[in-house]
Amino acid sequence: MYPFERKERIIDRLRKIGQININEDAKIFNVSISTLHRDLEDLEKQGLVKKVMGGAVLVSDVQFATHFDKRLQIQAREKKAIAKKAVEHIQDDTSIYLDHSTTITYLAREIKQRAYKSLLVLTNSLQIPLELGGIQGIQVISTGGAVEIEFKAFYGRWAVDALQPINLNQIFISVGAISVRNGLMTQMHFINDLIPELFRHSQRINVLVDSSKFYKLCTFQISPLKPSFTIFSDKGLPEEIRNEIISKGLKLVI
Repeated sequence: MYPFERKERIIDRLRKIGQININEDAKIFNVSISTLHRDLEDLEKQGLVKKVMGGAVLVSDVQFATHFDKRLQIQAREKKAIAKKAVEHIQDDTSIYLDHSTTITYLAREIKQRAYKSLLVLTNSLQIPLELGGIQGIQVISTGGAVEIEFKAFYGRWAVDALQPINLNQIFISVGAISVRNGLMTQMHFINDLIPELFRHSQRINVLVDSSKFYKLCTFQISPLKPSFTIFSDKGLPEEIRNEIISKGLKLVI
């Protein structure tokens, strides 16, 4: 069990019984007493629980914030600006793919503000159907698959297989890190499995990345940068990096 999953279970148990007893509940969660202490300290720092003698109580009826929820607030202004640029490239009567990233979630919110007669959206995101489902002129299709709740994403063989019969006009994705030397990178193995397969189903690849992603390094290399890519970023991207991208034959939109 991942730490975030255990913390969600702690919150659920607090909602049900009102209090955590460290000595007893450490056995329920199958962790040491010191680990449960640390979990409760983390939750207390987030304002979700209050530690008391021998345990903890719930501060209020709160929702546990996933990694996705937290990332949605990081570089939010830049992500919104990028989304506003990217939505201008989406034409009516086309099919597009939107991934599960927070930057693409902001793109979905921009799509919501526009009128389409026939736009098909394929996605592995759990959030995108909530953003675009039920809007006239937009049809949302989910890949399905195993659920990665921390990233609000579908992944695995089912998600990859769902791409097989699909032809897409455009793909919109984001990644954990990007550089001219290392290309597109991620820390998540399931993204590394999904995106290369996705690239086989469209020749128009749009990569939405705020400028901070150019200063990061991730474990898995998804793909080198290709001339078929259009990179959308923000005004914080330094001139030297802009020139490097353009020199590789890629289109850059700021």
